[in-house]
Amino acid sequence: MDDETHRKKSSAALKISLVVLGVLVLLGVIQAVTAGTVGVGALSVTLRETSSTTPTTTSASSDDTIGSLDGAVGTTSEDEAPPSVDAKVLTGSWKQARGLLTVEVTKVENAGGRLKVFVTAINASNAKMDLPVPSISAVDDAQRDYGASVSTSRWPSSIAKNSSINGFLELDRTAGADSTSFSLTFAGIIGQLAPTGGAVTVTGIPIPK
Repeated sequence: MDDETHRKKSSAALKISLVVLGVLVLLGVIQAVTAGTVGVGALSVTLRETSSTTPTTTSASSDDTIGSLDGAVGTTSEDEAPPSVDAKVLTGSWKQARGLLTVEVTKVENAGGRLKVFVTAINASNAKMDLPVPSISAVDDAQRDYGASVSTSRWPSSIAKNSSINGFLELDRTAGADSTSFSLTFAGIIGQLAPTGGAVTVTGIPIPK
């Protein structure tokens, strides 16, 4: 009788164990499908990869941007400075040659009465010449005198033999309302083959209005 009772109890315990195991397996399957992991806590196993939701961006470097802009609009040197805002501009050729030196005014800008004069100087001699900014002056047809601003003018001053220079000069006073033209004088020219008297004057340069 005792053996029969023991077998019945063992059979009942086995059935209960199988039911519990089936429930655990079923729960494991459900967890794997919904959460992508099997197990609990440190014993869990990840069954699928999760994708990152952090967006990534790619931007061009500053060098790339500068390069693209240069390709689109080009570059401007100091001697080819763009016109000032609201400047009146006249281009042409007003020049004077003395000896082996030629001075040519190619453009004049008038920004609120302040004049910017663009100049090319050609030294055809076999010796260097210097045209220092402090020695450059102007006078208009209303007899108003000007100097060249040392701080804002961009003028190389020295011209090597058989070569030329380009730059611009900003006059240090505003032009009078009744002024229509001016003369530009390069005085104090230094060099072994500088013009006699060391000066060149370009006359009849119009003032843009």
